[in-house]
Amino acid sequence: MSFIPLSPCCLQGGRLTGEPRGCFVPANDTQKVGRYHAKPSDGVIVDDKVALVLYTDAFGLGLPNPKVMADAFADQLKINVFVPEYIIDPPPVDVYDPVAPLYPDQYAARSWGTTIYMIGEVLWKTWRWLPMLLFPKKQVPLAQASLNDLTSEGFEKVVAVGYCRGGAMVQYLLANQANTTLVGGIICHPSPEKSTWAGIDKPTKWHLADHDQMFGDKDIQLLKNTFQKKVDEDRSKFECVVHQDTVHGFAARPTLEHEPTKKAFDEANASAIDFCKKQLLARE
Repeated sequence: MSFIPLSPCCLQGGRLTGEPRGCFVPANDTQKVGRYHAKPSDGVIVDDKVALVLYTDAFGLGLPNPKVMADAFADQLKINVFVPEYIIDPPPVDVYDPVAPLYPDQYAARSWGTTIYMIGEVLWKTWRWLPMLLFPKKQVPLAQASLNDLTSEGFEKVVAVGYCRGGAMVQYLLANQANTTLVGGIICHPSPEKSTWAGIDKPTKWHLADHDQMFGDKDIQLLKNTFQKKVDEDRSKFECVVHQDTVHGFAARPTLEHEPTKKAFDEANASAIDFCKKQLLARE
């Protein structure tokens, strides 16, 4: 079953369209981090002590995608789904389009001069966001606080799914042994936060792109080598899928024009449904 059926009417240039039906709850005296909250459309929640938390890419809630996806997760799992606002003042969603291809070799015919000019223009427009983009650990405190919010509200089991920068957050959260409520994570095309890997001992499933400058072939092999001992002890602890003919961002901002990306988007998020059924709802 498809995660979100994609057609020309619902996907435009990597943006999922449609009106999110959940609600955004800003930070307050008892909730430290603002968040989007999605519930099943029929109102039926099968377990109000479990939750899925979706950590967005660096564009935060600026795109409709994480909200639309949270709604889809809520409908298919029948649980509460939250999207924390752990990135304050994210960069504009379109600013990196000239240098961030949606599929491999999209800009292969571009001259070196044009490429250098485009990179310079993007850097000029985004210099004030560079510290945030270059240092993922700066967002960890708010990501952690958003998880603490759920624990304090009585949620007993949480799965985190993270995309791009959100995937980095999931690595840090899983490596924190104090996060006993967090029972596992789905990590999609993240930056390789290698310092966290030794501390991750909960089930994870990784969805990586085979053309990702942030997570290259050497990083993928190192990841597999690092987790091999854990796999030998318990195969459920680690799974890694490298999606062919894809680039960074495929699981959060797919492009309709590229069939392998559409396929990878669907597979990554459908697998998150299966993962949550096993880890949160004890169903195969």
